[in-house]
Amino acid sequence: MSEYEKAPQSPTPNSAKGNSILKGDIEVQSPIAEVRFQDEKIVDDTYGRITPTRKYSVRWWKRTWDGAVRIGTWPRLLYCGIGLVLLVVWIGVMLSLVGAEVTYEKKNLQGSVRTNNYGGSALDYIMLKGSLVNFDVDKRTLAVSWSGLYGPNNSTDPVEFADSTNPASPKFPDGIEIYRDVSSVLYNATYFDDVENVTSSVWAYQVDNRTAKHIGVIGVHSWDSFDTDIQFTQRYARNAWLQPLLGYPFDQWHGEIVFVANNVFVSNFFNLNSSGVMEIGGIQLADSTLNWRFSFEFTNTCSGDDPNAIIDYTNITSLPPFCHTKIEFDGSRPPLLIFCAVAAVVVNWTCALFIFILTCEAIIMRRSYMLEGTDILSMCFTALFALPTIRSLLPGAPSYGAIIDLVGILPCTLIVALCAVCVAVAKLNKRHKPKKEE
Repeated sequence: MSEYEKAPQSPTPNSAKGNSILKGDIEVQSPIAEVRFQDEKIVDDTYGRITPTRKYSVRWWKRTWDGAVRIGTWPRLLYCGIGLVLLVVWIGVMLSLVGAEVTYEKKNLQGSVRTNNYGGSALDYIMLKGSLVNFDVDKRTLAVSWSGLYGPNNSTDPVEFADSTNPASPKFPDGIEIYRDVSSVLYNATYFDDVENVTSSVWAYQVDNRTAKHIGVIGVHSWDSFDTDIQFTQRYARNAWLQPLLGYPFDQWHGEIVFVANNVFVSNFFNLNSSGVMEIGGIQLADSTLNWRFSFEFTNTCSGDDPNAIIDYTNITSLPPFCHTKIEFDGSRPPLLIFCAVAAVVVNWTCALFIFILTCEAIIMRRSYMLEGTDILSMCFTALFALPTIRSLLPGAPSYGAIIDLVGILPCTLIVALCAVCVAVAKLNKRHKPKKEE
């Protein structure tokens, strides 16, 4: 019999030190002796040899982490660092989304200009500057306050009307009338030329609806303004995800308005009502509305299809048949709002699925210890009333019934309610069985 077979399974205190045995005066390592490493035994049952812990293995990481937790320094630094990183990422995302909104507003404020050429040189032009006031979702109207600007042909920066501090700012004592949702048509206007002492004629534009009333007058004072309510409808048809309100937060809106400007001095000169139509050569859009993003495109029909065409008011063939300015608005939700709405849906589903998994583990997998006490039951009923209230935190949310309610609110509430009922029934059944056995 070998010395190893004679050796006991565990060396006695008198015959061994640690994990060795004595052979005469020689200390021999026992291949089947138990070895302790940080209070855990590691023995290879197949060959009876010691299995060393490989560095960076799962077991090594577990032991290292357990040792670090006992000290407590590095785990605290780790979770504080993770929290700080998440905070920095959140602030970075918010600043990025807010910066995108500022860039969008600057683009609208920069505006767009398209004017006629007369005799090979650009004419002076007037502009309208709109300030967004409010968007009424229920009435589907956008309130915009408009004021006038004047664009000299030798300057790219428009100026206000009747600004006494700026010599380039003109004043129209008779005013410029603004008409809404009308157009203008050509007519042959005759006048007496005092210089040539003859009667001359030119082609000019007149408002096509002579009974229309102007909605505002600009050009007399620098503070002249007028207000409009622009009706909005759906931008894309046959797409439920983009329908107004129904497709929140991805809904797309569209609205438009038409303006015609009439120079009262010219109308009086021709002695014909609303016969001094002049082009509106540019549009600017300022300010913003909470939880909404609006962009615009405008069409100046007074310039015709070719912006480089030279206009000759004595030649009807060089003039467009109509003269008005059409502004088309597109409305949508800003990326910041979309991010918040999607995040709310993700939170709802995460909580609902987590509760669903806990319920299945407790009931289906028969982990009865999870049903002890009222922890899981109270969590289900708390979530049942807490998850629907997340919707009230959504910015600019419409009335209940949007697609987001059918996707992220209602199903989560039903899942949590079902889990609460199942847990309650399981707890009642568990209490009933011991009484029945007695």
